Amino acid sequence: MELDKKEAEIVNRAIQTWEDEARIPKELATELRGSYSVRNANVDAIAIYALISAVSCGLLAFGALVLDEKWIELLRKRWGFSENIVGILFTFVAGLFVYLAKRRMNSSGGAKASNEVYNIAIILTVAIAITYWTRGLLDGPGNYALPLLFAAIAYAGVAIFLRSTLLWVTAILALAGWWGAQTHYWSGGNFRFLGMNYPLRMTVFGLVIWASSWIIGQIRALAFLKDVTYTVGLFLFLVAGWTLSIFGNYADYEGWKALKQSHFWFWALSFTLVLAGMMYYAFQYKQETLRDLCLVFFLLNIYTRYFEYFWDRTNAGIFFALLALSFWFVAKKAEQWRSRTAG
Repeated sequence: MELDKKEAEIVNRAIQTWEDEARIPKELATELRGSYSVRNANVDAIAIYALISAVSCGLLAFGALVLDEKWIELLRKRWGFSENIVGILFTFVAGLFVYLAKRRMNSSGGAKASNEVYNIAIILTVAIAITYWTRGLLDGPGNYALPLLFAAIAYAGVAIFLRSTLLWVTAILALAGWWGAQTHYWSGGNFRFLGMNYPLRMTVFGLVIWASSWIIGQIRALAFLKDVTYTVGLFLFLVAGWTLSIFGNYADYEGWKALKQSHFWFWALSFTLVLAGMMYYAFQYKQETLRDLCLVFFLLNIYTRYFEYFWDRTNAGIFFALLALSFWFVAKKAEQWRSRTAG
């Protein structure tokens, strides 16, 4: 059995503890230590870097040859293809990539990283196919809600078929784009929809996606998507909430610039309290993803409030000294909490 370095250290520590406590004889401990080997991390690193380089070059090539709309339009006009024909062609190409990805997944399911290369090609070809399919179906100039909705549905369907978290994340992002574009269209081009500006609307969207992870986890066929839905939904909720703490539910950008940031103290305080409550819950119930993301946004929130209220009033050295002291205090308490719970 091959283990990476960290896994091997944990296993070896457990075997050593059992041996020291006389739970297992020395012969069995020696046998257990010889039952695994440490994976060559250098080979893994080289493989990952080579894969990243291959994907990057592939994206650049795809962008240069395909995403350049002038190139596609030149070929389309030269051969007399309609936009629907281009959409059909790229639909077949996307279907081919789906077939190849499924076949590779069945033959080498363990190589998840390299399998995702096909999924990147699927994302790009599906986007182009839907773009050309829906050009004649747009409700008006500048309304991209319909193709984004079709893209979200297509990505979600393929993600379930291929069991791909990358495609599922892309589907959620496409759905977020649809929500923003569709509410803008429903509001008649205004910045408010049902009394909500963009940050508040996206906060609601992130909360819905975050909550939907529980429903997804109850469906056996979709259970593998629960964790990624939870993480992406939480991240969207926190990003939108952080933006809301800056702009409030204000819909006039020029008017917002003329106001003092203290005008939005309620939103900043609300976001801080929500973060504090979520962090308490995360530490109390050992929710690692929730804890880590909340800590990141709590620090971001502190920096944001500083630049809003104290940048021109407080000596930077004193502020950062107090900030370092507060972070040290938080780290110390976290260590004490972890030691107490571990014991």
